[in-house]
Amino acid sequence: MQRVASKAPATFAPQVKDTQKRLNILFDHLNNEELIQPSTIEQLSQLAEAIQAKDYATAQKLQMEINRDKTDECGNWMVGVKRLISMSKATP
Repeated sequence: MQRVASKAPATFAPQVKDTQKRLNILFDHLNNEELIQPSTIEQLSQLAEAIQAKDYATAQKLQMEINRDKTDECGNWMVGVKRLISMSKATP
């Protein structure tokens, strides 16, 4: 997210800020060990690794799987994950 935030055009500042806010919700859940099952955490770890490796196809596949299969665990943070993938893909 830091890379995306530093490279995104100023016109995307509201989207970047909202994405950061949504990802912070996810981090709060992870830090407090609430609402997210270990299998979902494993998938999120794989998704993060895919983003770092710029393997956006895998990241999108994992995001869709989590969203489809674990809807009860997904909250406002999933929109942030989806945006992060899109913004990461769009920024050099």
